[in-house]
Amino acid sequence: MSNNQLSVIESSVMVVTEQATNLVTYHNAISVAAEQNYAIQQLYKNDMAIKTAHANPVSVQNAILNLSSIGISLNPALKHAYLVPRDGAICLDVSYMGLMHLAQEIGSIQWGQARIVYSEDTYENQGLDKEPLHKYNAFGKRGDKVGVYCTVKLPSGDFLTEEMSAEDVLSVRESSKSKNSAYSPWNKFEDEMWRKSVVKRASKYWPKSNSTEQGGNRFDNAVHVINEHEGLSNEKEKALKSIVDMYESNESPLVMFDFANSLGLDDNDKQWVYGNFPKGHKTKIGALLKDGRDSYFEYKRIVESESDDYINECLAELTESEVNVVEKLIK
Repeated sequence: MSNNQLSVIESSVMVVTEQATNLVTYHNAISVAAEQNYAIQQLYKNDMAIKTAHANPVSVQNAILNLSSIGISLNPALKHAYLVPRDGAICLDVSYMGLMHLAQEIGSIQWGQARIVYSEDTYENQGLDKEPLHKYNAFGKRGDKVGVYCTVKLPSGDFLTEEMSAEDVLSVRESSKSKNSAYSPWNKFEDEMWRKSVVKRASKYWPKSNSTEQGGNRFDNAVHVINEHEGLSNEKEKALKSIVDMYESNESPLVMFDFANSLGLDDNDKQWVYGNFPKGHKTKIGALLKDGRDSYFEYKRIVESESDDYINECLAELTESEVNVVEKLIK
């Protein structure tokens, strides 16, 4: 590490002190000085981070401003956030634990957990307002990963659980432009990414922060930063094309909604997709997706509460692609 590299990196971290301090005043959740020290420590950890930070100092500045706006700490003991080299830039990466921490801090949830389910585990959904039953051998072989779930306790005292099958998670992975990189978190921290995927999806159904200040948007900002740097926000064009192709080929509303629901897009990208449906067809596509959503949750209710005979009768009335959607709900 040369003196020139040290100088450039430290200057990049410190030059945005005033801007970062102004952003922190909205929430006062972190200390700018402390985070600058953590940032320098993380950027000095390996050659790739050093070279990337030296070659792209603006990305370092943006990462510091992002963490200041969100109010997330780089303290390594907390494991809430990290500075990582990705696609020639230093990016702020927020862990699933960091997302849970933010949700608790802004009052969206009381507490939460995200756990992976393996083929040798016993997992049962106990209903929408109850914790799932998850039994496993913590010290033995548990088989292959088959799904992941996130359970939170809301401020009201109710429980809320979101589940994703292995197929759902792999769909999210495929939408990441960094998935083939040796430095991709999908290749280095696969379990972390499974948990983060379900936490991001689950958060869509959590109550929004009761804060009227700008700091109340911290969680949404964190998800936006994650999606942007994982390449998910660049997939909105593909999502738009796929949904329009389904519409033009008269695909089932149930299948269309299941596909749209599996993308893991944040609210901003969803609004972009919906706003760019072809003129003269926006209302029709929107109505089909709404019908698909209604069908999806009706079949979810049937799977959870009706007899096997009744479920089989329902399946007999569906197309093959619709059956695949319902079978994912059964699994």
